[in-house]
Amino acid sequence: MIEVAVGKQSNGATFQLHPKTRALLESRFPGWSPVPSSVFVSSSRPWDYERMQDPMWAQIVMLLTRLDEEQIEELGGFKFTSPSDDHVVYESHAA
Repeated sequence: MIEVAVGKQSNGATFQLHPKTRALLESRFPGWSPVPSSVFVSSSRPWDYERMQDPMWAQIVMLLTRLDEEQIEELGGFKFTSPSDDHVVYESHAA
């Protein structure tokens, strides 16, 4: 499963691949590299994960991994976790 660390800020959140996920992708896809290394999503209001719709989570994973939905599914889906306490913010077994 792809794991993305998400850091909440007052007006948005920063998303980065977990180091274990980077290692997994490098081993499964020769020549893969983490570009971009992070994605920041901002909001005009205080950040709230509840506002993010299901497709938005998958789009962030696709941006960070450069994988398509089928490849993400083959890896078991994805989850977003808070790096401070490993709390799962969102999880999907299908892209």
